[in-house]
Amino acid sequence: MRTWRGARHYAAGTDALSRNESRLAIAELERAADLVPHASEVQNHLGLAYWSEGQTSLARLAFEKAVELDCENVAAQSNLRRLEEVDPTVTRLDESSGSGASESVERSAGIDASSRAGVSGQGG
Repeated sequence: MRTWRGARHYAAGTDALSRNESRLAIAELERAADLVPHASEVQNHLGLAYWSEGQTSLARLAFEKAVELDCENVAAQSNLRRLEEVDPTVTRLDESSGSGASESVERSAGIDASSRAGVSGQGG
């Protein structure tokens, strides 16, 4: 039951993220992370949502957790590297990036915002 509810919040958060509604995405993805704490994909998308809101320290923590949960999560590894390139101090997202930051990060990392794979908690 928790996994199913977590998957619903993950889907809602991912949809909100694709619409650049980062605050809603954060709320939904935080709920998903509470319900399915072992899902690396949830942490990765939560990192994208934090990043798009300029919360780079939280974004970094979420990306690191995603990689910790699944060492083969290439998207999370890529997002973490890009975050460090954009802001080596990982304090705040550059104002010039605007609200489309999550979309550009998703594209550069090869993330399909409609992807729902892995919420059941398989990781490595």
